[in-house]
Amino acid sequence: MKTAVTCAIILPVLFATECGKRKDTLAYTEQHTVGIVDLKDVVVQTGEVQPVIKVDIKSEASGKIETINVREGQKVAKGDLLISIDPSRLTFRRKALDLAVKKARLDLSVAERNLNDATKLASSGTVSEKQLFDLTALREQADITLQQQLLELSDIADQLSKTRVTSPMDGVVITLDVEEGEIAVSATSGFQGGTPLATIADTKTLEVVSRIGEADYIHLHTGQKVILRPEATEGTFTTGSINFIALSAKKEKSDELGTFEVRVAIDSLIPGIVPGINITTEFVIMEKKGVLGIPNHFVNKTEKGFEAVRLLRDTPGTQSTEIVPITVGGTDYKHYEILSGLKKGEVVMFRDTTAQAGPGKGN
Repeated sequence: MKTAVTCAIILPVLFATECGKRKDTLAYTEQHTVGIVDLKDVVVQTGEVQPVIKVDIKSEASGKIETINVREGQKVAKGDLLISIDPSRLTFRRKALDLAVKKARLDLSVAERNLNDATKLASSGTVSEKQLFDLTALREQADITLQQQLLELSDIADQLSKTRVTSPMDGVVITLDVEEGEIAVSATSGFQGGTPLATIADTKTLEVVSRIGEADYIHLHTGQKVILRPEATEGTFTTGSINFIALSAKKEKSDELGTFEVRVAIDSLIPGIVPGINITTEFVIMEKKGVLGIPNHFVNKTEKGFEAVRLLRDTPGTQSTEIVPITVGGTDYKHYEILSGLKKGEVVMFRDTTAQAGPGKGN
């Protein structure tokens, strides 16, 4: 009944406008010619630019930082000296171990001599089996002591080599966390994981790390196109593609819904894209070009749940409208893609029923 009433109102208005040119009676009526449109739906988030490959360097030797040979932003090659740690304490320990090793070698020589002499006398009965066993044990103990001292000496030598901190890769120093004179603690000492010294990164290969809500997560897939707009450089953009989507969501304490980490590989670097900056990420979840479409507000749901539009029937001498069912496809929330029910060039009608007509005008 509601459809029939609407038709009864619109048809006289259309007829009056066509014959009597009463344009004011159509103040709330809109018409649109079905045509070709481009659809594009995006999810906009903020991400952070990060290097794909970066190494956080921590001290592997304890001591005072003696010299820093680089600065933030400096390019370095693999093996370049970054930081020197004062080796004095380790040098003293190495000298002490050198003496301990020398003593252990002497003790082993004496034990071996005593064992050899006793072995020769054992055949004549001058030395008992018990004495021979004890001398053999003393020789083994002297050998073990020497091996322990050699291991400690090797460990000190390794620590001394690590007082010269070198770059593990070609890249750029993106952070430098210490200054000359500070005390570095070894990462192998178990004390808070060691002192952070610097971060080296390959700035030629960058990615954008963003987070996507649960509602939009299902629309994403690896390889999907992303538009990247640096927030500090207005009007510029580049593109990228999704190369990683987290398999599980993370929730903050105050959030009811979780978010998924998404990583985007940048296709080409442009000015303004550097590690650490914020960047606007537009995830293209739907894009269709050259499809048949009409504005969203022309499409209505029928009582049975089907989409429908009011189609203008224009015959010589008269105009009328007809509600026809249609099938819609994608939408960018501005236009619907029309899959069936309409043809290019046909005219659809819309009447804003929320608007109020003036005296003497239909609603």
